[in-house]
Amino acid sequence: MQFLYVGGRRCLDFVGTLKYRASAREEMLTDPRRLSDWAMGAGLVDTALEVTDAELTAAIALREAIYRVVLARLRGGRPGAADVDLLNAHASQPQLTPILHPDGAVSRGGTAAQLLAGLAADLLDLYAGPDIEKVKECSRPGCTRLYVDASRAQNRHWCGMRTCGNRAKVQAFRARQHAVAQRP
Repeated sequence: MQFLYVGGRRCLDFVGTLKYRASAREEMLTDPRRLSDWAMGAGLVDTALEVTDAELTAAIALREAIYRVVLARLRGGRPGAADVDLLNAHASQPQLTPILHPDGAVSRGGTAAQLLAGLAADLLDLYAGPDIEKVKECSRPGCTRLYVDASRAQNRHWCGMRTCGNRAKVQAFRARQHAVAQRP
């Protein structure tokens, strides 16, 4: 199972670690090592994080709070109080911080708690800024990924062209071909 980073913000990419929320849910953070793998793939850390089971549980709770808060915003609602408290609690903690070494190299590392603090802070930054108005949910049936629509015309429909966009276009093409073949 590979992680996708198509959300335009790390907090939205993190939400995508649970696929198909409305149907056959597919959890991608199946063990603590997977959270570390996600962080490395996202370019947030250079080396593996030590993650405990409790930290993984906290990460999943944060991910779901992020999802509910963004979805409430998309639907014109208000975030739940428990989600607000959880996000604020994480965002107020120290975040991952790059380190500049005397030789000029930069390394990125930290703890799982710092990773979660950064993801919560990223959501708060997104929520408070102009890009929150550009956040959309993927239009492909079954996909529940969230993304920032950075297209010029603001008319992007899918979380990613290589994933859902391609599948949707192939399905539409096949449907047109089938309709043509069914004509007398």
